[in-house]
Amino acid sequence: MNYKVVYFSRTGTSKRVAEKIANKLSCEAVKITDNMNWDGVLGFIKGGYYAVRKKDVKIEINGNIDDADEIILVTPLWANRPAPAIEAFYQKMPLDKIHLVVTSNASKIKEHLAFKSLSEIIKNKNNEDLIIETLVNKLL
Repeated sequence: MNYKVVYFSRTGTSKRVAEKIANKLSCEAVKITDNMNWDGVLGFIKGGYYAVRKKDVKIEINGNIDDADEIILVTPLWANRPAPAIEAFYQKMPLDKIHLVVTSNASKIKEHLAFKSLSEIIKNKNNEDLIIETLVNKLL
């Protein structure tokens, strides 16, 4: 199975998780960027607003994902939703090809779509390594 790990990260947490998963699966981690400035407190507030309102953002995929059989998609959770860049990405993909991994401080995702799998890494549960290991073992 050919996997790609695709991620969006505002603070670096989702990037770290994506790189751990990619390393364990011996595959590439591909970054998604958007046309927004999410820096600082105002960026945090704006991100929550965009997530709740399901506002569109223009994204760029910084790598090749065409040859992936399945995608591990790593996103921060903003207002109990994936970051807008991630939503823009998965709206163009078959959900049954995506394993969604969300990172948050304490929240869980509100909307469960038909992803191949869903994993939630919650900082206050200190479960990052356990969730990553469980996901990787399921994929290998």
